[in-house]
Amino acid sequence: MNTSPDVLFLTGDDPAVSQITELTHLGFKVHHYGELAQLYEHLSQHAVPLVVLTGGLSLIDIAAAQLRVMLPAVGIVAIADFPDSDSRVRTLLSGADACLDATTSGLELAAVLQSLMRRIAEAAQHAAAVEPAPQTYVPTPTPTHAAHSYSVPLETASSTGKWRLTSKGWALMAPTGQMLSLTTAERSLLLRFAHEPDKRISRDALSADLASGEGPESERRGRFIDVMISRMRRKAAAQRVRLPIKAVHGWGYMFTSDLLVDADIPDLEDVTASR
Repeated sequence: MNTSPDVLFLTGDDPAVSQITELTHLGFKVHHYGELAQLYEHLSQHAVPLVVLTGGLSLIDIAAAQLRVMLPAVGIVAIADFPDSDSRVRTLLSGADACLDATTSGLELAAVLQSLMRRIAEAAQHAAAVEPAPQTYVPTPTPTHAAHSYSVPLETASSTGKWRLTSKGWALMAPTGQMLSLTTAERSLLLRFAHEPDKRISRDALSADLASGEGPESERRGRFIDVMISRMRRKAAAQRVRLPIKAVHGWGYMFTSDLLVDADIPDLEDVTASR
């Protein structure tokens, strides 16, 4: 391999994950833990760019969601016996970047990890190239006869400027320069917004993108979408910017600012076909 990044493995009840030995032989520095608390302890003391989650799906989904909030830029791969497409969708929406079958070889896993490393490096380069505007407060001019004066945070203006999908769609750049790393599901959602003339998408259309279905199953997918958008808002808030995705009551969601797409990002049809 060209690099030897650190990789954290959550092994669950199976400490002898076959991929660990293969990754070690391929040059990765692997740290494996059986408990989620141990993994969090490691992350609190060391910067690690990649995490592999194995074990039960409920544990994987919880860990992916928590890690994505804690470390928005970390690469997360889930390895499990996924019974169907819905379970993969649920894990991706929880925060994972990729889902692999439990029988995946160490070589294939290494290729996926290298791909994530390239995406993380590209996002970091873009972030370094753009110096964020200073996060200061600009006082509103106040007439001399006014009883009170008010301050308006500069970062609120970022919701009305031009946002940009960059790094082949794996990062969202705010008008003030902050970079938000995106998961596969978040990337697809923003590409969908960018290709809609009015940047509005109904909940029914988003649910149909995930899979076909009606009734309780469709409602469950709708909740996944709500959770994903809520997570994106938290990531933006951590960067002191306001994500301009607004809920349209009883209908869906709308991206309320200009959203530009770099020329090297695939068409929406190509992204949808690859999922």
